[in-house]
Parts: sequence; structure tokens; C-alpha cells
Amino acid sequence: MRPWTLVRRTVPFAVVSAVAVASLVSTSDAAPPAVVTAEAKPAEVTETVVPPVDPAEDEARPDQRTAPSTPEAEEPQPAAELTRSTETFSLLGVTWDAGSTDEDPTVEVRWRSLADGWSDWTTLETSPTDPASTDVRPGTDPLWVGESDGVDVRVSTPSGRSPSGVRVSTVTDGENGSATVPTAAAVGQPKIISRASWGARSGSSCSAPVYGASMLGTTLHHTAGSNSYTKAQSAGIVRSTQAYHTGSQGWCDIGYNFLVDKYGQIFEGRKGGITKMVRGAHAGVNAANERTVGVSMMGNYDVAQVPAAMKTAVADLIAWRHSLAGLKATGTYSLGGKTVNRIMGHRDVKSTACPGRYGYAWLTQSGGLRSEVAKRLAGTSTSTPTPSTPAPGTEIQKLAAKIGSTKLGKVVRAEWGNSTQRRAIYANMDLLWTKAAGAYAVSGPAKTEFYRTGEHNGSLGFPTGDPVATSVTGTKVQRFQKGAVYLVTSGSSTAGYALYGPLYKEYQAQKESAGKLGVPRSTVYRARTGYQRLKLTKGYLELSEASGDVSTWYAGGIGPDGLTVPSSRTVTFRGHGFGHGIGMSQYGAQGAARSGKTFKEILAAYYPGTTLSERTGSIRVLLGAATSSTVTVTARSGLAYRNMVSGKRIVLPATRNGKTVSQWRIIPLTADPKKSVLQYRTGSTWTAYDRNFWTGDAQFEATKVALVMPGGSVREYRTSVRSAVPSKGATTRKTVNVTSIDNYTLGVVAAEMPSSWEPEALKAQSVAARTYGVRSLTPSRYYDVCDTTSCQVYKGVAGQTATTDKAVLATLGAILTYQGTPAFTQYSSSSGGASAPGSQPYLKGRLDAWDDWSGNANHDWTASVPAATIEKAYPQVGTLRSLKVTKRDLMGDWAGRVESIMLTGTKGSTTVTGPQLRFALGLRSHYFRLG
Repeated sequence: MRPWTLVRRTVPFAVVSAVAVASLVSTSDAAPPAVVTAEAKPAEVTETVVPPVDPAEDEARPDQRTAPSTPEAEEPQPAAELTRSTETFSLLGVTWDAGSTDEDPTVEVRWRSLADGWSDWTTLETSPTDPASTDVRPGTDPLWVGESDGVDVRVSTPSGRSPSGVRVSTVTDGENGSATVPTAAAVGQPKIISRASWGARSGSSCSAPVYGASMLGTTLHHTAGSNSYTKAQSAGIVRSTQAYHTGSQGWCDIGYNFLVDKYGQIFEGRKGGITKMVRGAHAGVNAANERTVGVSMMGNYDVAQVPAAMKTAVADLIAWRHSLAGLKATGTYSLGGKTVNRIMGHRDVKSTACPGRYGYAWLTQSGGLRSEVAKRLAGTSTSTPTPSTPAPGTEIQKLAAKIGSTKLGKVVRAEWGNSTQRRAIYANMDLLWTKAAGAYAVSGPAKTEFYRTGEHNGSLGFPTGDPVATSVTGTKVQRFQKGAVYLVTSGSSTAGYALYGPLYKEYQAQKESAGKLGVPRSTVYRARTGYQRLKLTKGYLELSEASGDVSTWYAGGIGPDGLTVPSSRTVTFRGHGFGHGIGMSQYGAQGAARSGKTFKEILAAYYPGTTLSERTGSIRVLLGAATSSTVTVTARSGLAYRNMVSGKRIVLPATRNGKTVSQWRIIPLTADPKKSVLQYRTGSTWTAYDRNFWTGDAQFEATKVALVMPGGSVREYRTSVRSAVPSKGATTRKTVNVTSIDNYTLGVVAAEMPSSWEPEALKAQSVAARTYGVRSLTPSRYYDVCDTTSCQVYKGVAGQTATTDKAVLATLGAILTYQGTPAFTQYSSSSGGASAPGSQPYLKGRLDAWDDWSGNANHDWTASVPAATIEKAYPQVGTLRSLKVTKRDLMGDWAGRVESIMLTGTKGSTTVTGPQLRFALGLRSHYFRLG
């Protein structure tokens, strides 16, 4: 089989293995002519599933086996293929089943244009998930390709594991109506083409738009795709984008708030009002979606300069929206824990090339977008001024003279800049100068990495030195303001690896190439969702994007997964979270509520795919502390006795024979303990009530029943307390509280979550607790649920507080269902930043940024355990020598929770599960690393 390799455009993988390939080819020869109608015709989506392929047959497709290579990349092999006819289309995208992979797939496409034939292979950006929708499919950004009739698709992941349900979506753009014209409704507002005018679908699920608290800034995007579209085609691009977002990805509407074409036409995006802070789905970051306006430039501005008409329209639009919110064009603010500019690019909050290197350069450069918006807000400009280039400085001229024209090559762009930083571009190298560091050249593989990471406005910044040799033969490094490029020579070729951000800082702290990790073998890349990695010859570094923590993994299993017992004979475990971590994190729910999330949003995130429903009825709670076979209650007005076999109900008297009754009880009959007897107490004497004997269950009933516990204390429970026969013919009894499901929930919430927490967190807990109880209903036994941590803690009336009662009553009857059945709403104290996968489709492994807030003492923990304690728990190993994690669940820091771990000692080895070790040693969770 012919090998081939892939390169991911924005965050390259160090190792990429193919997992899916699809091919669609049409037999049609021409597209039908465009028709203009009075009303726009909506875009239509066609989805095609990619089936598995026989590798033996793949030899016959050498045309799909060539793609740019990346150093150290493994050769991917296709795992699925589809060959069939399709109708003409103008936009395409690729999606896959939610939860089917925790990696970031790389997707490449090529298409057969009716005008130009087959295109080159193009890598698609992976689009963010719409947090306002629930049943969503992850996938790529849509790509506008113009009229085409065939598409080939290749999908790959670092591990080679395929996402399930890969689908190729091809979208027709519909037809324009006769009213696709821009209008302006207010003074100062630029003309905007309304949703009705461009033909938005009316059936989106955003029936009630969600609004952010206020506008804090703007996020600039580009749609990618072809830049070769006509003015008349723009509305079709917008329609097609909405059709893909809603029809293929399951979003509730188009993700952007506004779209602007290269002709300066502005289109209204997500519905909800062009003057309002409508929450979009444009950024993949909740804070940015809710508090910034998403403006997307239609086209690919990674390969082309931003057109002048588009610049003018974008600046006009952003200035107008900022004026409504009273925002400046410049300055910074805090958004989702990051400091960002008032007008920022998508790449500032997400690992992406968006809005393209030329789009981002225009945004950030002197005289660029921010400057133009500032001028409009000040009333001094209504159009983009002609940029000027300051006179050359002497430093770059001196460097150019020193290098010589032969090595430099022809001038591509003459020197430009200002008094603190300048640049000139030549055919063979770039010359850059900063006032702080001086002038340096960037060439060869270093230049390639410099351009790939966004040039001087990107991840590296300006150079601060020339390439210099390291202590490792064949390896040089060139430093930049925010990182470095390592130049590693092997044989006759040299590869460049860009290092930046927290991974670079940690690498520096570990003495770089002179340390234990060796030299880089990759640039910074996304290893899996939420985690960046830097691969090195003797291990790797991994960054958690949520927490900012960097973990070190050495070759041979040493690091988070391997530990030799030290001379101190103490083993240190560093962990996250408290409990099993499945479903809702209670601390996470509080963190979400603190950030403004509603209980519905919290539940939708922790139990995706479930539906809010209603349920009433009663529930039977086994009272574990009531260990006696006798059920004793305090006498009170209105107290009644009910025989559950005959149905007979008696309101019990306050006095008997002129004496006050203090207590009532149901007790097994001494002569025949299979039967029970009802007795009352006057003074210190117990007397049978009317010689009432029976076989089976009976109970005391009142608004509140005061149950006397074996030690003499009294606990109140609502509705009824039952003496239950656990099995036919039993001579013992169990005490069961029978009450309504909502009364039960009142007694659970404060016992499971601090009553001082945010109301929305308490509401989420109320629904989860109520649902857990409903799912536990088991008619075939004498009780439904217990009152301890083995089920969920229930304290009856004593467990109620004013704040938790309010939360329960605000969600009265609400439960979660999945496909019509009560959901299994597991929850734990703290997820530690990553929810563990559970036994149900809606109990997914997912990163949980809400869990990490200052009040969560369980998010991070450290435990020091004497080796002797471990040896006592596992005597078969003898004297403990080492521990080695053998499997993790791949979700979260250190590759997730420990699924299995091997203990090795003088007598041998034993492998146990992570939960087993956790309980044996008393650890808070099995989400830990060693040392």
C-alpha cells in the first residue's frame, strides 16, 4: 500500500494516523441555471455515512495518497471509504457522533468544481460546539467551494482510532429572493441584510434566544472557504452555513451574530435582535459566546488580504455595536479567566487559525481594525485610510548589508513599522527589529514555524537572537519574545519545532535540551480535547488548557504513572476530585451557578441528551438508623394507624382509660413474631390496643410523624412511617418512611449540598436528587431507596432548610428522562476538572472547567501514604518496591482516572483497579498521579 501523511493546518499533530476516507463523485455534467424568485428558497443538506473499507482494495486509489508531510509523522492508513454519485452542491462539511472520540480529528477534503475540476487537498478547521443546543454533532467548519459535484474526504486522529458515525454533508445554497437588500433602521447603523431578506430558516430551535448579561467586546472570525464568490452568491453562502450548523451539527441556529462579505454586505446572523447581546455559538468558549458579538468575514483570510470594502463594513458594524454598549475600541478586559482585547480574533480564545493570518494582522496592526473603530467612535473617520509606511530604520539596513543580497533574495515587501518594531520581507528570509532586542533574520525551518504560528503577532513574537548551538549535537535554537524554535538536524534535513506558552516555560524550567527530556520531536500540538502536548526524545510535557497545569511524562513510564518507593517509605499521591466523578459535580454545579448558569444549563451539561419531564407519586425510604424491629412514634393530634393488608385506618386517641397516651408502637407479637401488634404507652406501661393483631405491613400516618430512634432520640418524617415485613414469613421488621417524591427531595438536598450555595446549584441538585429517587422505584421489594450514601443521604424533616426548600419547590415535580425513562443521575462531590464516563449514554466523560474555583477544596488534593499501609492492604506483594499505572480513562489531567495500577514488591506483583486502591488507602478519588 502506498503510504501518505497528513499535516493539520493550525495545531499540527506529532503523530497522525488515518481513520476514515470518503469519496463522492457526481455524474451530472452541469449545474442548473440560477432562478430569482419573490421569496428565497432555503438551502438543503444531504448527509452521507462513511462505511468501513477493505484495506486490500485501497491500493487502487493512489490519487488520494499524496499530502504534505510533517516530521516524525506516522503514515496514516484509510479505514473507511465511500464512492457514489451526488447532486451539485456549494458548501460541504464533515461531522461525527458526539462522544465517539476525545481527540481532535484532522479532516482533509478536496472537491470537484464544475468550473475548475478537482481542487488540492484542504484541511478543515474543527468548529466549536454550540452550548445552547443539546443534541449536537461535533464536526468541521463549513467550507464554501462554489458549484461542485464531487468530494473526497480523509479523517485522521493521533491514535488512529476512528470517530463513529462520520458523515459527509453537502449543501445546496437555495435561491435568492427578490428582496435581498440591505437596510438601516437607525441613525449610525450600517445597512444590514435581515434574516428574512437572505432567507433564514424559520424552524430553528432557538425559539427563545438566550442573551448575555451585557456586551463586553467583539470576536472577529472568517468563514474560510473560497474567496471567489459573486455578490449575488453571498446570501446563498449564509443560507448554506445556517443549514449546515442546524441540519448537520444540530445547532439551534447559525453560529455567528453577523457575517460580512467581500463586497461590504452585512448579513444578520443568529436571531434575537441586531441591537441585543444574543448568545451565539461562534467561539467554542461560553464566555465569548455570551459576552462578545461574533462577526465573521466571508472568505479565507489565511491565504488572501482582507478586501477594502469588507474592512470598511466590518469597522462600521463593530463601531456601531460598540457605540450602543458604550465600549471603547481598545483596551483589555477579563473574559473567562483570560485577559483579552476589546476587539479580538477567534484565535485569542481558541486554538485556531481564525480569522486567518491576514485577517488577524489587519486586526492588530497599527492603523488596522481597532484604530478604524476607534476613529469612528471618536467621529473622526468613516472609511479606512490609506496605510503609510514609515521611513526605513538603520538597523535592518545594516543587517541586510551584512547578510548580502545573494542570501537574502529579492525584496518581497519593503521595510515597514514604527519606532519600536520594524520588519522587511525577502524571498529567502525575513529581517525583524525591535527596540528592545535589535535586528535578526528568520530563515529556513525557523521561518516556516514563524509563519505557521502567526508571524510576529502570533505565538512567537519577534526574534530576540540568532540560531545558536545547544549542548546536543545537531540541535540549534532561535529565541523569540514568547518562545523559541528548535532546529533539529537528522542526516541532511533539518526540522523546525516551535515552542511557546506554558509548555515552553516548563521545558525551560527543566533545563531544555540539557535536561532529562532531551530535544523536541514535535511542536506544540493538541493531543486530545483540552490538552496540548510537546513531544521530546525522552518523554513529553502535557498542558491542561483548563487549569494551566503542566505534567511531565518521562520515557519508560516514570512520572505521573510510575514511582519507585523512596527511602522515606512514603508514597505521595497527588489527585483531583472527590468521589467517583460520574455525572454532575456538586462543586462544579456551584461553580457554574457562580458564573451565571441556570440549573437547566447545568443539568444539560452534566447529563447531555436528557429531557426535563415531570413525575409525581410516592416513594418508600428505608431508614437505616432505625435498627429495631419495633416502630415507635410520639403521640400527637391527628396521628393515625393503617393496616396495609386490610386497608383499615384508625385515628388514634390521645387518651386511654383516662390516661394520656405518650407513645404508640408496632411490634412483633411475642407469641408469634410473624404477626404484629399495635400498642400504646401510658406512663411506663405498654398495652395492646383492642387486641389488634395482624400479619403484614402497617404504618403510622400524620403530616409529620415523630419516630423514636433506638437510642431515644426523635426524628420527624413526613406522611407515614411503616413497619415493613422484608419477606414473606419474616419475624423481623424494617422501618420505612413512605412519602411523596417531592417531600423526599426536601429531605435530601440540604443533606447532599450546602444550603448556602447558589440557588441555581440547589435547583440542579433538587432535580438530580428527585430523578435519582424516581429511578430507584422498585415495586417488587418492600422499599425503593435507602437513606445513606449508598443511595443518597436523606434526613427527613430535620434535613430541610429554607433555601433548599425554596429550590425544591421551584423545581416541583421536575426530573430528567432519557428516551422516556428516568435518567440515572449519578453525582459526586467534585469531578476534579473531568467527569468520568458512566454506564449510560448521557454519563459522558467530559472536561469540567466549572469544578475549578477557589472554594473547591476537593479539586486538588495530596495524600502521603506509608508503604506499610499499602503492604498491609496487599500482603501478597511483600515489601513494596514500585507502583505503575497500567491504564487510564483518557479524560482529564494525566490522561484521566486510574483504571488499573500494578504494585510490585519482593514477593511479586499484583494489579488492582483504581477504585479498589482508592478505598483500600482512603484516597478521595481514583483520579490521581504518583509522586
